[in-house]
Amino acid sequence: MNNHFTLVITLLFTLLTAPLGFSQSNTITKTMLFSEIQDKFVEGADAHKKGDFSSAYDNLSFAAQSGMKEAQYLLGFMYLKGEYVQRSIPVGMAWLGTALEIENKDWSALYSRVYHSLNEQQQVFIDRKVSQYIDIYGMDIQNVDCQLTSVIGSRKLAQRCTKQADRLTPLFSMEDIPEGYSPEFSCEATFPCLIGNLRIYDGVESHNGALPFQF
Repeated sequence: MNNHFTLVITLLFTLLTAPLGFSQSNTITKTMLFSEIQDKFVEGADAHKKGDFSSAYDNLSFAAQSGMKEAQYLLGFMYLKGEYVQRSIPVGMAWLGTALEIENKDWSALYSRVYHSLNEQQQVFIDRKVSQYIDIYGMDIQNVDCQLTSVIGSRKLAQRCTKQADRLTPLFSMEDIPEGYSPEFSCEATFPCLIGNLRIYDGVESHNGALPFQF
């Protein structure tokens, strides 16, 4: 397959999969193992527990952009609390609402508590923002599949999410990033901006896919 044909196919895929109403930067394609994304979440979650919110944000943000539900929840929590980031209920709720594409009682309880503290006009705004986030970070567009699986050594079940290999998924910018923070991939255009594409390499992974996590 020649380079010109590959470029045409890539551009066509981008046009077909990216939602309407976004701006576009000079696109890049990043290839990585799924385990690398999962490692970013683990490092981010560990940093958050230690109170190292700068490191937590750095690791969680990419995993959240890539469609990982645990990362989306924890990043949303950080925005609601104002941990390293400027406190933002709309952005926090948007991430939480996107994470809630999968069922989680604790996440749902937090979302419901904040949501019902808002007036009707604010709730409508949150609904629209959650819908926008799902359009760009949700399971369908990010090719993420989640299933309930048994937790080793426990009777509990936890969601196990994986990202399909050898498929391009769009990588979108984030809004309200902390002042002075330099993301690995940036976009100066209006949010949401299509930065490029992510391809999960179909190879032998360090821990054979995602591990189940609980909060």
